[in-house]
Amino acid sequence: MWKFCICVAVLASASAFAEDSIHIRPQAGFGNLDGDNYRHAGLRLLLNAGGEKKYGLELSRLYTAKADYIAAGIVLEQKKFGWFNLSIGTIGYFGQGGTTPNLPGLIANLGWEPETSSAFKPFVTLRNDVIFAAGKTQSGSAISAGLTVDF
Repeated sequence: MWKFCICVAVLASASAFAEDSIHIRPQAGFGNLDGDNYRHAGLRLLLNAGGEKKYGLELSRLYTAKADYIAAGIVLEQKKFGWFNLSIGTIGYFGQGGTTPNLPGLIANLGWEPETSSAFKPFVTLRNDVIFAAGKTQSGSAISAGLTVDF
């Protein structure tokens, strides 16, 4: 019985990768994080989860006047109505520098991603970062733009 389950799992995984299911999504943007201007740049590596749903990893760098972070974590995305992009994820914000702590957080995006037949798809989103610091929660919003490349 367990051999059958392993075979089904392997076939299901192979068929998921047979579609154009790998998406690389570089992005960059600017906004306001807890009263300070900040910039971010990074990318997402996404796989299809069925239909218009995707899951994957994000790796970004956030630059502020007070602290810099490497943001890494798991994200879930969905596209509605053929153009409306929604995503949410749990992110670790790893402080760069001796006094900047590592902090947990959340990320959410709402935005525009047009339906195209090309392997390259532009997108623009409103990015929301929430960083859970000791005694204070930091939050920020930014405009983020990029290009999805499908493989």
